[in-house]
Amino acid sequence: MKRGHLSFLLKLLVSLGLIWLVLSRTTWVEVTDALTNPRWTWLVTALVVYGISAVGGAAQWSWILRKAGLATSAPEMRRLYFIGLFFNNFLPANIGGDAYKIIDLGRREGRPGTVFAGTLLDRLVGLAALTVFAVVASLGCAVLGIDLPRVIWVLALVLAALLMILAMMVSRRLGAMVPPLFRRLRLTTLAEKSETMAEEFVVYRAHPIWLLRIFLWSVGVQALRMAVHLLVAWGLRLDPNMSQSLQLLALIPVLALSLTLPVTINGIGLRETVTGALLVATGISLQGVLAMELTAFLVMVVFSLVGGVAWWRQRGLVNAAPLDPRPEA
Repeated sequence: MKRGHLSFLLKLLVSLGLIWLVLSRTTWVEVTDALTNPRWTWLVTALVVYGISAVGGAAQWSWILRKAGLATSAPEMRRLYFIGLFFNNFLPANIGGDAYKIIDLGRREGRPGTVFAGTLLDRLVGLAALTVFAVVASLGCAVLGIDLPRVIWVLALVLAALLMILAMMVSRRLGAMVPPLFRRLRLTTLAEKSETMAEEFVVYRAHPIWLLRIFLWSVGVQALRMAVHLLVAWGLRLDPNMSQSLQLLALIPVLALSLTLPVTINGIGLRETVTGALLVATGISLQGVLAMELTAFLVMVVFSLVGGVAWWRQRGLVNAAPLDPRPEA
């Protein structure tokens, strides 16, 4: 069996096992009961807010890459970003959309390393912004005396790790320490790749104020995405109060960070397990939080169909392209 097939099989087994674990505590009938009689205005608003956040995320990605000197227009980069969202939701891999963007844009520009570096920076800035948002929400809970599960402390570790990685990427002195470390560990390939990435990140090191603006923009994008979950909660008549809303804003980022782990197929099973373990700390029922996160996921999937349409139109244009009428020499 090929390594890729084995990896897929293992992820499928993990997903099925986690789904079984969740169903041992409740049933899908109970979860779907929580989806009855929704407030459609709130759910449609959630879809619109997520769409705005996606446009913001696309702008962030295009700004980063155009700062590196790529010539592709911003509208075309936004189109590729939306196609990436579609692939992230419909391909059995969490990085499928990123791989598509890197390959497609890298071929057009003839600079795949630059596209990879920019996409990596975009991802890391987004994760750091999400973590900072969660830390601020957690501090708000602490000030107001609102309880949170102890797992929230993982945010401090994640933030420290992300800031360290970002520092090594944008600091010449820290970045120069990485390749020798990999070579001492006899990881020659990683050493060579880290040197290539260090060269690609030179352009960003010269613009620290610009990087700060990108980070603050990313915090806004993540805030919109967290708002989607609250809008869905109100749409499902869960009606979280102020304390519960603040708890959700602190805990949902932990759920989002856990979904970056490549242990299941598109987070299936992992999303439900972490939701059931974490979000019930808000006092909302297990069925309620599962229904909320399932619906929030469906909101993202529905919007990502915009990227599917863009991809299908692109295929149609390629297939309909006229053949060169000039005779062969």
